[in-house]
Amino acid sequence: MKIVLSLNNQERLYDYISMGIDTFILGGQYSFHCPYVFSLDDMIKIIGNYPEQIFYVSMNSLYDQYMMSEVESYIEQLSQLPIQGLVFQDFGILQIVKERGYTFDMMYAPETLNTNAMTLNVLQEQGVTSAFLSRVIPLDEQCLIAQEVHMPVMLQGHGVEYIAASKRALLSNYKEASGLNLDINNHNDFTLLAKNSDYVFKIFEDSKGTHIFSETRLYTLDLFNQIHNFDYLYIETLMMGEEEAVEIASLYSDALKSFQNGTYDKDIKEYMKLLYQLKTPLDRGFLFDQTVYKLEDMRKIDNEKRESNH
Repeated sequence: MKIVLSLNNQERLYDYISMGIDTFILGGQYSFHCPYVFSLDDMIKIIGNYPEQIFYVSMNSLYDQYMMSEVESYIEQLSQLPIQGLVFQDFGILQIVKERGYTFDMMYAPETLNTNAMTLNVLQEQGVTSAFLSRVIPLDEQCLIAQEVHMPVMLQGHGVEYIAASKRALLSNYKEASGLNLDINNHNDFTLLAKNSDYVFKIFEDSKGTHIFSETRLYTLDLFNQIHNFDYLYIETLMMGEEEAVEIASLYSDALKSFQNGTYDKDIKEYMKLLYQLKTPLDRGFLFDQTVYKLEDMRKIDNEKRESNH
């Protein structure tokens, strides 16, 4: 198993590499909700300085038809760089890569759709070469998919979890409709709290639209005995400060080394103490059916909507 990290600060890249992490996902011009947007010049500099490392570029949006010619031009520019592959969800990206004969690893990451091995095995025949499993299914199902699918797969190991997104500027629209003086450019200012729930979401807006993520960080630091058969373990650094990202990466890197050396069961208690000392909100997400959207909560919301419509 390799640790994969979404890079949020190129100045800390050496720190990650010194830990033994060698695979990174770079956000770019056509990425959707990424921790940092790197220009092509940035990527050329990063890859040139660290040619031994493995880099993917995130192209994980769904693109409108009018954008496809510029997206195709962007992919052509990426093909000139020694990157490993693209993280994508729009099949237009896959088609461009196939038609142009590029040799990228095509990691299919459609947020919530990769929920079974049969679909992925069919998609492999269409050119998908690796996949990011859905975050909204239990861990035992993800483990089963990893066993049955015929391509490398990635599990999210740590970080905030995707909840929903829209291409619309929802915060800007709300600011205009409400007349409130809101600083919508500050990503950390806005939270959502569902009625009759204590689960907090973070919401932010950028040039690509509006994005909603959990405030809590999913963690799997103490689950390596269950997850070690995955090809990739992903650390999502979105909404992390650079110090938190480095500390988290260090903990997971040490835990992986400990597992490989056979001392993990003895060491994990100390690693968990260090994780708790970071004082970031943690939960298990959907891994053990502890879903964000409880059935009873959805029934309450539906009933309230019906009452308000009468």
